[in-house]
Amino acid sequence: MATNLSYREKSLYASLVAELLVYGPYFFLHQQNSINKVAGMIVGIIVLQIILQSVIAAVTRNRVTDERDRLIELRGYRAGYLTFASLMVLGLGMLWFHSTVGHLELENRMIGLHFLSVFFGMLVIAEITKTATQIMAYRRAL
Repeated sequence: MATNLSYREKSLYASLVAELLVYGPYFFLHQQNSINKVAGMIVGIIVLQIILQSVIAAVTRNRVTDERDRLIELRGYRAGYLTFASLMVLGLGMLWFHSTVGHLELENRMIGLHFLSVFFGMLVIAEITKTATQIMAYRRAL
């Protein structure tokens, strides 16, 4: 990462890389989803974030945040929340639609795992949206 980036920007780029590395396979290998896989991804992202953020904190001298940093953070959280809320409404609407037209088999034992995967995917998309929004806000502020 370039030396002209602030501590917060370096931290956001590291978070985005970690999210894409850990969650990327989730979207492309979704046929093998299981509770263990989701739990493993959560543990993996926590460990990777701890390592990356520790390295960034150790090599960055100026870790002061100001009002601009707080506003950018709030803007990112708002974008993530709106993304998550929109996806949740869309998902619930699709669930309602499928149950009304009879395509939803409630006897299926894997339906709980399917819903877990879908809603976990929504959280991942919202988190990536939040991080990307914050990165774009920092880039625009220059």
